[in-house]
Amino acid sequence: MIWPTAGEVADLVAEGEYEKGLDALAARAAQQDFKARLTAICPGKTSGEALSRVRTVNETMARHGIRMAILARPPDDAKTQADIDAHFRALAAIAQCPVIIQTYNGKSPQPDVALVVRLAKDYPGIYGYVKEESPGLQVNSRIAELVAAKPVIKTVFSGWGAKGWLYQSRRLGTEGMITQRPGYADLLARMWREQQSGDPNGLLADVYSKLLLMYNLGDVFASADDEMRGPHLYVLQKRGVFVNTYTRRRAAKDDKRGRKWIVDEVRLSALQKAEIDARLEACRPYLLDVSF
Repeated sequence: MIWPTAGEVADLVAEGEYEKGLDALAARAAQQDFKARLTAICPGKTSGEALSRVRTVNETMARHGIRMAILARPPDDAKTQADIDAHFRALAAIAQCPVIIQTYNGKSPQPDVALVVRLAKDYPGIYGYVKEESPGLQVNSRIAELVAAKPVIKTVFSGWGAKGWLYQSRRLGTEGMITQRPGYADLLARMWREQQSGDPNGLLADVYSKLLLMYNLGDVFASADDEMRGPHLYVLQKRGVFVNTYTRRRAAKDDKRGRKWIVDEVRLSALQKAEIDARLEACRPYLLDVSF
């Protein structure tokens, strides 16, 4: 269970909203029937902001008596490998739970594999978990290097919405994926179970293809398959997670009311909804919740 926000949408969050949301999830995680490990994304635009969020996580764990993990990427103000190294060492000095290093943020360099391995050696109680999602083909070679560094590296997760997970898991050895796709959580879980059991019925490729079928909605009805909202908000509404399809987007720079963001409703035509419904129906055999 991951509590965002991701760095690229941090400016769409109201003051204090991150902390309130994290606290609400932590209260739920403290209940006996909660079966997941709460993981907090602590990006921050700067190293200072990221460290502040780590302190918030520490306080939240202590307040609710729970265990958590942190997902942390290089901060935007890191310009060199030395900057990245200094940031993660500063983070390790205050973190009170395991930290998953996310290797890419699009604005600063990726940490070299050797740097990630060195951090895992120096801080074995903190590091050793990696979400590897570097751009282009280098992601696969980096995954292979990280997996080869076991047992210093404990776990390598696939990123990029799990779009490369089938190859990366079956052939390279990633152990799971980290993705912001809550509408398809049970589909992702089914993929994981099939893979872990050795795919005895030969279903894994078909389950995976259904995931890509849903991701493709972003290409068809939005700007790209990486679109997190758009048609996927309708899926979340249909599956009973949301009650509407309202979402935030950045306001114009010259917004007369001085707003950073505004709220819009994602509106889909009857034909678009019919297509989404048909694709979701194709996934039904692999879903845990089929009450839609």
